[in-house]
Amino acid sequence: MASAVAPSERAGGDRVYFNRPGVALVTWNPDLKAVCLESSGLHTSEAQAVLDAIIRALRAHHGSRWLLDGRKMRVVKQADQDWIAKNWLPRAAAAGLKLAAIVQPTSAVAMTNIDGVATVSENGIDVRFFSTVEKAARWLTGPLAPAAG
Repeated sequence: MASAVAPSERAGGDRVYFNRPGVALVTWNPDLKAVCLESSGLHTSEAQAVLDAIIRALRAHHGSRWLLDGRKMRVVKQADQDWIAKNWLPRAAAAGLKLAAIVQPTSAVAMTNIDGVATVSENGIDVRFFSTVEKAARWLTGPLAPAAG
């Protein structure tokens, strides 16, 4: 069952904001000072809950960083892409999101979906794409990343 309301603790000190096996895991990683999303496949019925969990985590920790591990992501429906671009991205920016590190999906179609939404964003969010989680995390926390909370 998803943890969509109250966050819980996970081994290593990560706070869990959403957890549904086969769908997504949203955590706050205190070492990265970032919200982390491991996505297996967002479906319309759950996409909004997953993404809203990211906003809750950003607000709870006064965060500005997001790491999306999208390697297992599937195609995102056009209606969800539109909602992300028009509704979620502006709210995420208002909640403090400044840096987004995206680990590229193995599916070329899913990558096209993510790339399309990211380029639509005009909310001041610096979005970068990476081939591994390690490279994404290094950019989020490294000296080349713009100053972010």
